[in-house]
Amino acid sequence: MPFQYRIFEPRRGLREIDQRAWRCLERCRKRQKLDSIPLPVPVENWIEGPLGIRFGFTDLSHLGKDVLGAAYVRANEIMIDPKSLSNEARCRFTCAHELGHMVLHAKVAEEFRDMFDYSYEERNQYEREANQFAASFLMPLPLVEVEFLAICRELGLDPAKLAADLMFESPESEQLWRTDVLPAFTKRFEVSATAAVIRFRSIQPRISTRRPVLPRAFVERFLEGVDARQQEFRFHRHA
Repeated sequence: MPFQYRIFEPRRGLREIDQRAWRCLERCRKRQKLDSIPLPVPVENWIEGPLGIRFGFTDLSHLGKDVLGAAYVRANEIMIDPKSLSNEARCRFTCAHELGHMVLHAKVAEEFRDMFDYSYEERNQYEREANQFAASFLMPLPLVEVEFLAICRELGLDPAKLAADLMFESPESEQLWRTDVLPAFTKRFEVSATAAVIRFRSIQPRISTRRPVLPRAFVERFLEGVDARQQEFRFHRHA
């Protein structure tokens, strides 16, 4: 069942991917007989468990030296290279990305191989869609809203006002993103800065706008210095 948006909604053209990720999560939750979706989303366990996809870690160097993950549609199998384990957030995103190919692109190709580097603005359509699916799966919108409301309570701010303020390119907005919003989300959902950027570029406040909640001008500043091969960058909240 589609959820009801309260504060945020997917941007135009991205709602279908968002809802397919949500339906996938709900299928897992129901099969696990859970009352709610746990955080962080147990992507590896759910791929192999309630989703019934063969999953494992194996050397993928024969597919290319920089290949991190592979999705084999006909074989119903996802394989991840062990070198991805050096960074948990990167590994989780890779798993969710391969799952995105299985869910979205079963009629496109029988096999997908994915390299170390990924971008919030991937040029290839299918890789971009798999990135969007991964961000939606790891950061489901209803739980994004719950976390956002918790931040608002902590800061003593009105949710609608904060959602609107975050869209604008101002020093105050950038400071809120850096010290409060992104640190909380990368920690709570166990995702990298790039994954969080992909997510916040894919949603918008539920007001009369098509602008994403995260201004484009902030993206390069927030991701400056991120090593795409390791994805070890994190935002840190001030003590």
